Amino acid sequence: MDDTAWTPADLDRLHDAMTEERSRLLERVGDHHRSGPVSGDSADRAELGVETELDVLIETQDRELLRQVDIMLERLESGLYPVCVACGAPVGRARQEAFPRATSCVDCARSPRRS
Repeated sequence: MDDTAWTPADLDRLHDAMTEERSRLLERVGDHHRSGPVSGDSADRAELGVETELDVLIETQDRELLRQVDIMLERLESGLYPVCVACGAPVGRARQEAFPRATSCVDCARSPRRS
């Protein structure tokens, strides 16, 4: 993609891609599970502890990605995309291709004042 103007068809494709991503993330979040008490030696319990910790980290990341996708979908559905949330400039198509959940333009994303 280049940085030409967004067409309604472009935004529809982006919406479809974000909707598919949302479904995938919801499925992944639902697949995360916690194990109950485990019997076995200390090595077994330690291994389970590491696996549980990794699962929690992955679930946290998936939930954050899901939050970003939801924000993106809300912006698309309300007509606020592709406008930067920080400065109101267009979010470039090249930026969106590199980071599909982008809600800010490149300049604002690089800004040290970014919140």
